[in-house]
Formats: sequence, structure tokens, C-alpha cells
Amino acid sequence: MRKYLFLFCLFLAVKTAAQVSGKATVDSTRMLIGDQMRLRIELSTTKGVELLPFDRTAIAADSVFEVLDESRWDTLSTIGERLQLQKNLLFIAWDSGLHRLPALPIVFKLGERTDTFFTQDIPMEIGLPQVDTTLADIKPIIEEPLKLQDFIWYIVGVLALLAVIGLVLYLRKRKKMAPPPPPVPVVQLLPHELALKQLDELAKQQLWQTGDVKGYHSALTHIVREYLEGRYGIQALEQTTDEILAQLRGGDFNMSLSQRLGDVLQTADLVKFAKAQPTAEFHERAMEVARAFILETKPAAVIAEAPNTKNVQ
Repeated sequence: MRKYLFLFCLFLAVKTAAQVSGKATVDSTRMLIGDQMRLRIELSTTKGVELLPFDRTAIAADSVFEVLDESRWDTLSTIGERLQLQKNLLFIAWDSGLHRLPALPIVFKLGERTDTFFTQDIPMEIGLPQVDTTLADIKPIIEEPLKLQDFIWYIVGVLALLAVIGLVLYLRKRKKMAPPPPPVPVVQLLPHELALKQLDELAKQQLWQTGDVKGYHSALTHIVREYLEGRYGIQALEQTTDEILAQLRGGDFNMSLSQRLGDVLQTADLVKFAKAQPTAEFHERAMEVARAFILETKPAAVIAEAPNTKNVQ
């Protein structure tokens, strides 16, 4: 019984192995380091055998050979139940010397059973390429042809410079074409002209009519004091009313008019400092007295001299 069982198992193994057969060949058993060579695998199988994907790492087990590319299985011929298949591998060698291209496993499946067929290993002689020790002449530098992009920054710089020059020339031309207007001459009024003008402006303000009696008399006496200082050189803006009246009495003035002006100044002091409330008639009379005093004492003749203006009585 054991004998028959052994013969039966041997028959199955031989029958399974007979399902796939083949060989591996190379174009040459000699190659140089870095060269590429083709490895051709030819198989003979029966119909119904399924070839599983090829394991490319099997050839690179010793790190000498490396598979770069592989083709699919091509059917060369069909004879009855037999199929002739072929696959090409492109490999490279990375070490010199005598090496053996390892046997490649071809895994196939028949029904529910999986088995492996190995090709034969192939001896390979890997040589070193010859090194050319001849010194070559030094080649000139290959200059890249010029492009517009190489000059773009020069063009931008030139355009910017031209724009600045054009702007400067334009501004200079514009400045020459449109000279500044001549300065407005400052008209310096004579003391009596300035005082009369200020009295007119004060009258238009109507200060006492609106209740600002103190402001009215302060402005009025300031106009009179400023006129006396400008007309006669009296420091009227810094002197008291009594000091001003003393100088008026010592000068060549209309005594009646000077007395009335003194009454106006003294009453204005009472308004400013004692909060006196004179009548409406006094406010109007004070303006008339100030105006009459200025008109009475203004220069009789005016001689214009450039650039200053002097007045002579």
C-alpha cells in the first residue's frame, strides 16, 4: 500500500511539473558595468495554467543586477493544449567580475493549487569600461544668445531717467512761462486816515447800541491814543489820561476841542474802571468829538517821498 501511495504522489508531481517548462536566455554573457541587456524568458504551458505576477526583486537579491523594465507575457504559438509564452526583462549590472544571474521563479496556479517553476541561472562576466586618459583640449565657453529679458532692467532704468529729466525740464519751463505775480504794494495810511477808518468801522459795529458800552469806549479811546502817538509822537498808549491832557494843554491845540476830548477820555476811564453808565447822547457825542479832533489836527499838506511817506503841517 505504501509503495502504491508513493508512486501516486510521484506521478502527480511529475504531471504538475510537466504543466510548465521553459528557459531563460540573454543576448550575451558578457557586459560592462552600467550597460543594459535583455533577458528573455520562454515558457511552455498548458491551457488553464494561470501565471501570477513576476517578482522583479528575485533578480536583485545580491544587489549586482537590477531589473529596469519588463514586458507582458506574449503568446508565440498554440499547439493543441500547449502554449508557447515569452516575456522580456531589461536589466543592468552594477559590479564587475564573474557573477551568476540567479534562477528566476515563475509562480503559476493550476486550479486551486499554486506552484513555482525556476529557470536556470546564467553565468555573467561583468567588465569595466575602458577609460580614455587622453587629455582633451579646453573648450571655449558656450555663450547663451542674448534675449530681450537680459536688457529689461537697463530699459527700465533709461526710461525712468528720461522721465525724471523730462519732468525737471517741464517744471523749469513752466516756472519761466508763469512768473510769480508782483507783490501787492502795502499802502501805509497816514495816522489821521487810519484813525478815521477805524472810527467808521467802530461805528458800524454798534457796540454800545447792543449793550457793550465798555468795549465801545475802550476801542474809541484806543483809536484816539494811537492817533496821538502816530501824529505827534506822544506815548499815548502807555500814558494815563491826565498825562495826555497835560501834553495837550502845553501844545498848540484848540483849547475848547482839547477840553472836550479830555472830557471824553476821562468819562471813558469811568466807564472802563468804575462801570459808569453815561447816556446815549454821550456815546454819540464822544464819537463826534474824536472825529472832530482828528480832522482839526490832521496835517495841512502831505508830501510823498519814496519809499517812506512823511507828513508836514
